[in-house]
Amino acid sequence: MFHLLKLGPVQLTQDSTNVYLRVTPTGEFSPPVFDRDDLAGVQALIEGVEPASVSCEPALAAVAEALGLRVEPPPQEVLSARAAIATFMAWEQRGVAGLGADKALLFVQAGTEFWEARPWSHWDDSQPFHVAVTGPLTRNYEGSIFGGENGGEGLALYEQSGALKVLMDLQGRGQGDAATQLPAIAVTLDTRPSYAIDALAAASRAPRLPLPLKTGPSGLTMPSPVEALVLVATLRAVARLDPGRREALSTVVAGSEQMAVRVLAPQPRMRN
Repeated sequence: MFHLLKLGPVQLTQDSTNVYLRVTPTGEFSPPVFDRDDLAGVQALIEGVEPASVSCEPALAAVAEALGLRVEPPPQEVLSARAAIATFMAWEQRGVAGLGADKALLFVQAGTEFWEARPWSHWDDSQPFHVAVTGPLTRNYEGSIFGGENGGEGLALYEQSGALKVLMDLQGRGQGDAATQLPAIAVTLDTRPSYAIDALAAASRAPRLPLPLKTGPSGLTMPSPVEALVLVATLRAVARLDPGRREALSTVVAGSEQMAVRVLAPQPRMRN
């Protein structure tokens, strides 16, 4: 059985297109088809495939009727696969290329746990967290959680102890550019592009794009694959915290080794 889905419209430099996907029930997908027309896109997807083994999502019902194909809601695994593909495509459009669709799925899952836990309702961005990483990468970070009424939820992990105080001092003096040069890795939950947000919401994930990034003297770059896994594990650990539990451990597999991230939170600063 193959499930046919639509993703888009995807905004290009001077135009837009749709992305058509053929996904198995276990979430494996064939090369995507790019086209602006639903009929042409679906016809390309079913080329060489037995029509009886295909079903279209309800958004493609009109084309399914014209081609004599079944229509049924895709299972959760298929919707999750589309969400991961949408996240990976959005990363490439936002300049975060190279982490792969497998990392996109991990960030989607961890970002949803973080979003649902809403740790920013207990701590603010001026409170440092202690984050200890052991395994393929061994390092201590000074963490910060941000988010709230104005959005922009996420977390940052600074390489230097006391970096958060330096950051606040620089921002207080209006030196925002200097503040972004502090060595750190981070992930923000963004509200664009809309096609990715729609795909995430349809898969019952957080309606936010998890966007990993790295800052430092050389400017804005992309975290390494190992640093990306540190961010994933930290999101999950922080999601397990609450005012009554200020320490959590999260593990993640990095190659043939296991990496552990232990987070210790400060006393919560409850908000009204």
